[in-house]
Amino acid sequence: MDESNVELVGFYLSHRIGLLAVSVLFMAVVLELVRRSHLKERYALLWLAAASCGLVVGLFPQTVVSFSRAFNFQYLTVFFVSSFLFLLLLVLVFTVVISKLSERNRELAQEVALLAHRVTRLEVKKDGD
Repeated sequence: MDESNVELVGFYLSHRIGLLAVSVLFMAVVLELVRRSHLKERYALLWLAAASCGLVVGLFPQTVVSFSRAFNFQYLTVFFVSSFLFLLLLVLVFTVVISKLSERNRELAQEVALLAHRVTRLEVKKDGD
C-alpha cells in the first residue's frame, strides 16, 4: 500500500483491525470486571467511553484524518493529544473521587470520636450511680 492510499483512508487496514480488536477486547474486560463487581459502574463508563473512541477511530479513520487536517497535525500528534486529554480527564475524575472520600473519612472520624465521647460519659455516669 503506498503513502497516497494511506492518506485517503487514514490508516493501514492492519492498524484498523488491530485497533478494533483491542477496543472490543478492552470493552469485554471492563464489562467482565463490572459483572464480577471488581469495578463500579460509574467508573466503567469512563473506560467504556475510551474503548468506544477506539472503535469509532477503527471504523471511521477519517475522523483522525479530519482532525489532523483541521489543526495541521500529524496523525500521531492527534493520538498523543487525545491520549493526554483522556489521562487528564481520568486524573481529574479520580481527584474528585479522592477529595470526596477524604472529606467523608474526616466526617466519619469526627462522628466516631463524638460517639466514643458519649459512650465514655454514659459509662462514667452509670458507674457513678
